[in-house]
Amino acid sequence: MSAIRGLFENQSFEGIHDSDSRACFADMEFRSCYFQGCTLSITRSPSLRSTVRNIRFEKCSQRGCSIDAAVIEEVTVDGVTTHGQLLQTWGAVFKHVTLKGKIDRLMISQAIRAGLAEPEEQAAFDNANAEYYRGVDWALDISQGEFKELELRGLPARLIRRDPETQIVVTREKALQGEWRDLEFKEALTPFAIGRLLEGGGSDRVMVAGKRHRKFRRYLDDFNLLRKAGIAEPD
Repeated sequence: MSAIRGLFENQSFEGIHDSDSRACFADMEFRSCYFQGCTLSITRSPSLRSTVRNIRFEKCSQRGCSIDAAVIEEVTVDGVTTHGQLLQTWGAVFKHVTLKGKIDRLMISQAIRAGLAEPEEQAAFDNANAEYYRGVDWALDISQGEFKELELRGLPARLIRRDPETQIVVTREKALQGEWRDLEFKEALTPFAIGRLLEGGGSDRVMVAGKRHRKFRRYLDDFNLLRKAGIAEPD
């Protein structure tokens, strides 16, 4: 395992690809840096995934980057510009990762290889990730994030620190009861997210109304519908 350390400010990183390296990127800070066409921890084996530990990103930006099946620990992200793109993570695991400040569009998914893995490959990572989370008290803190968009797939709600007003939990049990289908939502996002919960294998899902999204108030109204109907979990 290699280790890379340092402070980087107002620098650009382009075309850096990390694959099957088991690298450890630790003890670094990036301030106002730009990343383009970079990838992290592309692998088909849990034993070859890379680790990111004790790193801070402040007011950074990206285009065309992807975070794959990395182990990400003790990391703070304070502001990210994605230039309209959706920054995605595929099969990564998290421990004590804080997302705060103005963050554009982000999706965190349990699927590996952008959802194109063979079933046995996905099962290997699902098992490895479940074992990892047995030793984690909390994975993500999104309570201070000012998101345009945040979609969370497959990460248990018990591992997420959130803002109860704008970030709610719906369980599979409540979704299966189907009462949400009778509600008059203002936007399609909320019923879509509940549908994705039923399609996936998780027991619950955290849904986020992006504070910087132009439809933020309408999303909050839909969340309040779920609360009043007893479908969103009480906080």
